Amino acid sequence: MQLRKNMGRVSVVIIGTVISVNWTGARATENAGDRHYSALATGLSAVVAVDDASYEYVGSKKCKKCHIKQYKSWEKTKMGHSFDILRPGNSKEAKEKFKIDVSKDFTTDKKCIKCHTVGFSKAGGYAIPDPNDKKSVRKAKKLEGVGCESCHGPGSVYVKIFEEIQKSKRKYRVEELHAAGLTKIGEAVCKTCHNEESPTINAGDVFEYEKRKEEGTHEHFPQ
Repeated sequence: MQLRKNMGRVSVVIIGTVISVNWTGARATENAGDRHYSALATGLSAVVAVDDASYEYVGSKKCKKCHIKQYKSWEKTKMGHSFDILRPGNSKEAKEKFKIDVSKDFTTDKKCIKCHTVGFSKAGGYAIPDPNDKKSVRKAKKLEGVGCESCHGPGSVYVKIFEEIQKSKRKYRVEELHAAGLTKIGEAVCKTCHNEESPTINAGDVFEYEKRKEEGTHEHFPQ
């Protein structure tokens, strides 16, 4: 590990990964064992920026501890159960409307699962399981559906910062979490899946973000 300090800014280089910390009266800690990098504030919040390659998907249950109300609300949504739509025989009426084969199993179709699972083909994300491998089946099950990280980004770093904030009860700025992989929610995030590549969206259809951001997502609670 190399530690460099210059004009109130610290860069830590660990096996090729660069972490930049705005040093504002804070103490930075590093746990190489689980690739967790956080800043524990003694006054003002520190902002930690980690390479995108360091962010991994961890599953929606990791979010439950700090966001129990949102989690319980999300569990009841169609997005939370969207993987089931891909199973043969399910969502018959909708599939027939868009001339999709109701009898076909789409749960291994990469064009479908990229938007019906969490982090498909990315670090820590959904992988098509080997049915004979119980471990891979269990992991895949946790990442089925449109989960928290589908919209909010891979949480391997910011989830742990949230946990530290909960324990310390310190003040923080959302920019600290954005710097650790938390996605800034906007229309572009939704349109990574709600676009013309979807078989249920016709060419020319307009995605009404202001309306849709409140429909089908979890209930929103003040923090």
